[in-house]
Amino acid sequence: MRKLLLALLIVVFSGVLAAPGWLRWGEHADEGFTRYVFELPLGTPYQVERNGAVLRVRLGLDVAKAEALKPQDPAVERIELVPQNGGGSEVRFYLQPGASAKKYFVLEGPDGKFRLVQDFLHPKKGAAAPPPKPKPPTPVVVLDPGHGGPDPGTVGYVVEKEITLDVALRVKKLLESHGVKVVLTRDGDYDLAPKDVQDFYQRKLIDLAKRAKMTEGKRNLFVSIHVNSAEKPARGIEVYYLGKTLDSRVLKLAITENGGGALGVKLTKEASTTAEKALADLIAQGNLQFSERLANVILADLVKDTGSTSRGVHSAPFYVLRNARIPAVLVEVGFANHPVEGRQLARADYRQKIAQGIAGAILQVLGNGSGKTARR
Repeated sequence: MRKLLLALLIVVFSGVLAAPGWLRWGEHADEGFTRYVFELPLGTPYQVERNGAVLRVRLGLDVAKAEALKPQDPAVERIELVPQNGGGSEVRFYLQPGASAKKYFVLEGPDGKFRLVQDFLHPKKGAAAPPPKPKPPTPVVVLDPGHGGPDPGTVGYVVEKEITLDVALRVKKLLESHGVKVVLTRDGDYDLAPKDVQDFYQRKLIDLAKRAKMTEGKRNLFVSIHVNSAEKPARGIEVYYLGKTLDSRVLKLAITENGGGALGVKLTKEASTTAEKALADLIAQGNLQFSERLANVILADLVKDTGSTSRGVHSAPFYVLRNARIPAVLVEVGFANHPVEGRQLARADYRQKIAQGIAGAILQVLGNGSGKTARR
């Protein structure tokens, strides 16, 4: 049975080189195309259809048998003439790789006939490969380890500037493993003021201003990392975005993080004014809403990963956030002077949990997945 079927196929598509009298073609090598012309009796119905690498011409014209033609054409690999059930025929053009079909057109023919013309473009020699699809832009996150250099930050069971840098470096490593570019405001024990500036408050003003400038430009997120302290025993994690506050405790914290003393009061007032202006700026409003969302995701992930207490998300006039044209938050990862939490912050494994919580939340907000992989 298989031998009989094979014999029939050989008979049907026998590679006949002679085309029917109503089909002819000619290669226009200099112009890069081959023209196929159907010379048909007037009134002959036709339909042209392109499907992938095959162009089909259906004709109201009978053929005696199926044939396969090899035109030796740079554009067309082979042509099949196939009789149709119920009458008529179909001419199938199988295109060479890289060839393409132009739209057919009709011309007048000799008396009693018309010409259906179909041109096929040759593949371009030495054509360059199609350009690769552009890669999505690499997300850029700014991590700001609070304090540094002559400014130790809060001191308790741990020193703030040491903890913030260690956590930031851990977050950086986790984010970079997921293709995120990370910019650090500092990667060692220093501040951003020039070395020749001796006055502590002047150094603090310059340092905070330079950190705040890093929230500008083509970046995606800004996360400032800090360690908290309290006069009365307190523990837990809280996250802030730019805004005004009537909470005296939050205002006092902002003044402290903004340099303390008269400088802290001055910079806090400036940041409050900026926050007030943002309420009238639609772009800034959208940015603050995104910042609030980022703050909530970070807080949830940190509480989940560390088992610490949530002290909520708040708005506050932090000077380092005042210029933010990207979502920006400040994270207080715990209390340095709490007898339990302070000792936890001193442990590398606990700081790794903090880093995993922050990195996982950032990845989630950036859309790089759920953030679970950041916990490895």
